[in-house]
Amino acid sequence: MRHLFTPLALGTTELQNRVVSTAHQTTLVEDHLPTPDFVAYHEARARGGVGLIVLEATAVHPTGLLTPHTLGGYLPEMVAGYRRVASAVQPHGTRLFVQLFHGGREQIATPPRPPAVAPSAVPSARFRAEPRSLRSSEIEDIIAGYGRSAAIAAEGGIDGLEISAAHRYLIEQFLDPALNRRTDAWRDGARFLTAVVRTVREAAPGLCLGVRLSADSERAERIAPMLADAGIDYLSVALGDSSSYRGSVGIVPPPPIAEAVIEEHAGRFAVGPALIATSRVLDVEVAERLLADTQVDAVGMTRALIADPELVAKARAGAGGIVRCIGCNTCIAHYHAETPIACAVNPRTGRELRFDREPARVAKRRVVVVGGGPAGIAAAAEAARGGHEVILLEREQRLGGQIALAGAAPAGKRMAGAFLESAARDLQPVDVRLGVRAGLDEVLAFDPAAALVATGARPYTPPLELEGVEVVPAWDVLAGARPAGADVIVADWGGDPSGLDASELLAAAGKRVRLAVASVAVGELVHQYRRNLYLQRLYRAGVPILHHYELHGVAAGVVCLRNVFAPERVTELSTDALVLALGRVPEDDLAPSLAGAGVRVEEAGDCLSPRSLEEAVLEGTLAARRLVA
Repeated sequence: MRHLFTPLALGTTELQNRVVSTAHQTTLVEDHLPTPDFVAYHEARARGGVGLIVLEATAVHPTGLLTPHTLGGYLPEMVAGYRRVASAVQPHGTRLFVQLFHGGREQIATPPRPPAVAPSAVPSARFRAEPRSLRSSEIEDIIAGYGRSAAIAAEGGIDGLEISAAHRYLIEQFLDPALNRRTDAWRDGARFLTAVVRTVREAAPGLCLGVRLSADSERAERIAPMLADAGIDYLSVALGDSSSYRGSVGIVPPPPIAEAVIEEHAGRFAVGPALIATSRVLDVEVAERLLADTQVDAVGMTRALIADPELVAKARAGAGGIVRCIGCNTCIAHYHAETPIACAVNPRTGRELRFDREPARVAKRRVVVVGGGPAGIAAAAEAARGGHEVILLEREQRLGGQIALAGAAPAGKRMAGAFLESAARDLQPVDVRLGVRAGLDEVLAFDPAAALVATGARPYTPPLELEGVEVVPAWDVLAGARPAGADVIVADWGGDPSGLDASELLAAAGKRVRLAVASVAVGELVHQYRRNLYLQRLYRAGVPILHHYELHGVAAGVVCLRNVFAPERVTELSTDALVLALGRVPEDDLAPSLAGAGVRVEEAGDCLSPRSLEEAVLEGTLAARRLVA
């Protein structure tokens, strides 16, 4: 790592290495101030050796709050808040910056919503905000707010400032003729940006100063040289446009978007100041290559650090064991749900104050784990980390459960591969036995001190007449089955990705697919950035979507669909095959039998109730800790 671990001079400060935790929202904020959990979250990444932490988008004015959980950089109380974070982060050698932000017309808020303001009164298509055009005096007050917020950050011990001019928030709204329709002097959007840069520099002349831009924005590319001439110390480039469904995907791009997708854009911003680039850089080897082969000076590895705060220390030591981000977007899903940040593959993230990094060491015990899906893998790995003898029994000939199934589809291939690669490493101390259908007798034969049941779920089959067509569960499609006929209807309840995955695979196999979705929106429980990509691919594949129709029955090769809101409206469609994606039911018989036989037992994951990867890993980890406590 000849480049990644070398220092970098950045304005008035120096980074100990070139790995950056870029600005990202944590929702670990109360009354617009950092909480103890916020401090602990960032301290964990500083302790892990990251060179720079840029604190999340911090409003410079009350009109700029993106959510109820946005930091208020204009509040005098933020001086003490910054000092608490700085005292936790800086002793580890990590530099601490803060991103100064105003959302403009974009708001993620529930009623009662504050008034939205923008350069001009143009509604936001994504967040449905309908702003008022800013008055000239208000623009001046917002610019002054940048200065006040910069001075507060300097007083709070912050090392540097980053002005957000990205993602089509307020500054980029001024730069966009479609959103800035003013007829006064502020029609020139560059005037607003240069006024902000000048005001911030004058308010905190001793701090490093950078600007965040969207690397896929033509507007950003045009203003980058102007910012270089203004004497900023660095540019930070990412992707995405918060104001549109399609553009927002780039902000936290999920698979199948390629890793290090920022590479194809970043070079255009090498205009003089140091360049920090981020967007799906998940692997230290890739980060090293970017530094060696491109004009990038530092690399944002934010999601990789969400998954493993010790990534830098582990990579520097060559110790391995890095918890790899799989791109599932659980982290950003929590933000959109206004709940504290979390990670599906690392249950400690966001729980640093309440979750010890390692399980307690007690006398060695034999633990049998039944089920090799994510919950069982997490439980077996955690018990093995505690030094116990662990036997993992899985009825299939491969590990992974539903995430392995999802790996057959474009959306899940990279996620499944990353998850299973980490699982193989974490399970090295575990006695893994595949192809074993473990009932009561099979478990008791091992004479375990404790057993953990993670037997998962199976597809739900409705009590309907389904005669005259080939009926195939979506899981079977993911496992490789293909209906014989050419015409296929996928009946999807809308709660998980299996129906979307099956539709995509069948369309790619040349089938004529129609997707009937029984929910209000397609994939209601799928995070919006992943859902948006599903919709893009399905529409491009020519798959028609029948909205708000549930399966009512099949007779003589005709599928009957009923409108979920107006059930008297029935649609009958002829087809060759019907694919069922109607939810899951738990496999929950084993645990009561084991408990009845006197075995200490815990359950985790979908056998308790089918949910997501996040719950499976969290429950598996916690259950293993309880079993061996």
